Amino acid sequence: SSNFLMRYSGFDGPPGDLNPQDGNLPQQVNGWQEFYQYWGQQMVSPSVTGAFAPFVREDHHLFWSLGQGATPYQSDAATVTIPGSTCPGQVALVAGHPDSTPGLNTGNGSTYDDTSGVVMGIGELSALTKWWTLTNSWPTRTIKVGLFDAEETGLNGSAFYASNLIPAGPQGKYILVANMDQNGLEYPAFPAGTTQTTFGPHPWYTNINASPLTDFSIYGASGKANIEANITAVTHFRQALAQEVGNAFAALGAKYNFSLPLENPIEGGKTVPAYRTADIAAFSPVQDDTLGRTDQVPFIALGIPGFGVVGAYDSNNQDNPTATMPGPLTPLGASGIPQIAGYDTPRDNIVHYNLMTSGTTGGGPGGVGSVAVKRAIELPMTWTTNLLARPEYVGHSARPQGPVAYFESLPTAPKPGDTVSFNAGSAADVARTGGLSYTWDFGDGSKGTGVTPTHAYTAPGWHDAKLVVTDGAGRHAGYRAAVKVGSPSGSAPNADACGVLTAKEVAAVITPAPNVPEAPVPVLLLGLGALVPAVRRLHRARGLRRH
Repeated sequence: SSNFLMRYSGFDGPPGDLNPQDGNLPQQVNGWQEFYQYWGQQMVSPSVTGAFAPFVREDHHLFWSLGQGATPYQSDAATVTIPGSTCPGQVALVAGHPDSTPGLNTGNGSTYDDTSGVVMGIGELSALTKWWTLTNSWPTRTIKVGLFDAEETGLNGSAFYASNLIPAGPQGKYILVANMDQNGLEYPAFPAGTTQTTFGPHPWYTNINASPLTDFSIYGASGKANIEANITAVTHFRQALAQEVGNAFAALGAKYNFSLPLENPIEGGKTVPAYRTADIAAFSPVQDDTLGRTDQVPFIALGIPGFGVVGAYDSNNQDNPTATMPGPLTPLGASGIPQIAGYDTPRDNIVHYNLMTSGTTGGGPGGVGSVAVKRAIELPMTWTTNLLARPEYVGHSARPQGPVAYFESLPTAPKPGDTVSFNAGSAADVARTGGLSYTWDFGDGSKGTGVTPTHAYTAPGWHDAKLVVTDGAGRHAGYRAAVKVGSPSGSAPNADACGVLTAKEVAAVITPAPNVPEAPVPVLLLGLGALVPAVRRLHRARGLRRH
């Protein structure tokens, strides 16, 4: 946050273009572009994602955050993806927002709101990839980590994502969305690292605002209907989330002897109890989201199980201490809301971040950064990572011997005649055999090859698009996803949500159609082991091109 200042989305040149002549500004003036570049570099770095670094696919989805022309340049909902091995068609998303508030985050890098949340997403993916490597496994379901851009100007990035990047069919559905918003000024840290503030002798609160079960006040009738339509999954999610919060308290309590040092010098090295079970209900409850105001909202409104984790946010009795040492801070906030946490203000920098959690600038005996702020980030990272690791969410399965097939298509709601762009860049050559080949069946009798083909459907309907990837050792994997074109008369196909093709379906995609049908049934009934030589005989006999 000290290197990439005032990250105003839509004002730092065309996304992906760092040429100053095209509008990119120095990173100390507007560090939005450079922040994205750094984030992408981290995600594909072996130092972060280890042995999974080659399998992390980065994508950028550009949009006009306030309508075309309202800002000079577009915003960017960026994601990285690792496809699931046995159920790639179900997706879990973790994200934070990279942008600062124009005109308010002057001279800083939005340390609290929301560099903290973006860093947590990086750390959570890093932890999962280490786990998969140690267990010689692979994610069962697809995981994405993203940047919800233009949050500060109205949740624009998350609204764009929820409206434009989630397919309508049974595959590609999101089973969990975790929004890492402003974090660190929260449990178990004490305001200013002391019990001697007007806040009282207790820590900051953590607001775990999740898909509501009873109070739907901010989601309206349509949001309530969507949540209730998925209530079994939402109820289970709430139970799982609460369980993992409890597990994280227990694990970190054991790690730190159920205590926290008070770093403010006026405390003289005292410690206070922390991570007690009773503290969960008092300071970190999982609760119905009645606040909104951050990026989980557009997803929860669709009925997707989700939560946002937020530390101190307003100057109410819960979240606004006035430190008596060294003195009260000016209550300055966005839209006339007085608050002390420092988000959306000129003081949202790394020094303020440490002062509000430790009473120090963060350079004490615990090393760079206060002990308390590290603990305050570690706790929600722990229960979020463990939630993702559960078998019903991302989980882990045996590491595949062959490739993993996966693709996405845009737009998600094309009309007849529109060009649909397919992207299989996230498919994984797990065995590192030198690359994949791609064979497509678009579901309307048309075929294709390549990583990113395009296709136009002429008729409305649900089209069963299929992809088979083949690695350098000749091993195959297949994935399907329904493409909704126009306004089909029927409902979505009742197909497996995981989208994995059977061996027979793989064979049907990769076997070229003969010029003259000659006893096709025996060929189709062959097992894959016998099919390959049979296909080769057909090639030699008819001169067909192999895909």
